[in-house]
Amino acid sequence: MALQPSLFQSEVLMREAGICFLLCAWLGLGVPVLGDRGGPGPGAFTCYNNNILRIECRWPGPAPGQGAGSWLLFTSNLALGSEHKCVFWAGICTVELPPEEVLVPADNFTITFHHHVSGKEQVSLVDPQYLPRRHVKLDPPSDLQSNVSSEHCVLTWSISPALEPLATLLSYELAFKRQEEAWEWARHKDHIVGVTWLKLEAAELDPGSAYEARLRVQMATLEGEVAEEEGYNGVWSDWSQPACFAAPLRRGRLVPALGQADSTLVAVSIFLLLSSLTYLLFKLSPRMKTALYQDVPSPGPFFQPLYSVHNGDFQVSAL
Repeated sequence: MALQPSLFQSEVLMREAGICFLLCAWLGLGVPVLGDRGGPGPGAFTCYNNNILRIECRWPGPAPGQGAGSWLLFTSNLALGSEHKCVFWAGICTVELPPEEVLVPADNFTITFHHHVSGKEQVSLVDPQYLPRRHVKLDPPSDLQSNVSSEHCVLTWSISPALEPLATLLSYELAFKRQEEAWEWARHKDHIVGVTWLKLEAAELDPGSAYEARLRVQMATLEGEVAEEEGYNGVWSDWSQPACFAAPLRRGRLVPALGQADSTLVAVSIFLLLSSLTYLLFKLSPRMKTALYQDVPSPGPFFQPLYSVHNGDFQVSAL
């Protein structure tokens, strides 16, 4: 009989261990779970960073009265004592890190949610290992400019100096359209990786039309073991400010007289070339001379008797 309480206690302990295991599994998978004190779980917040100094979090659906005075606390798992408070305002909070704590691939944070209930601060675990490199949303490219020639339009842009060491890992998407069109009808060019310029050929544009172009960027996706250990993940940035430019005119419409001048110049060049070749053939080929003059009569036989009769004095015959 004394064994029954021990058996009952063992069953209770096993049941509690099972519940704890399921709860830990849900947290690890990111399934929305209420925190220790009724706060929102890890699935309730979306936190992205610009891979430099800023982290922005969104809380899409706070309960009535729950958003006021609520914040997230980012505690570094690597730098002892490094904590950053992110206070919500209208469902959004932003953390600006100090310059000496610029984000690097190895960074790792614990995120906790803090709010007050009945005047008491309540704390819930949101994410025990927040990896910034897995949640990147870059700032949009800046200084988008165009340089139009008769054959193409070259678009150039700039990125933050802090991202220049990662320039080869940046992937861009360009959208361009006529000014009177909506952006929903824009044409797109993607897979622009590792460069800060793009050429649009004149054939891709309507001659003389006014165009707008805009750009967005994200971290390029790596593959294999490198992606798992060092790779970045995230979403597209917001679109950049649009740049306006006029499509190049086609060459024929731009300078019609120039086309005629080009044709005349080509004809004259061909004529001079043929004339030069003919002159060289006559000048340098004895066989050509013999072939051309073989049927021309020679005056030698006619002048020989005159020379003998007048002893070479042709003036006597003339007088």
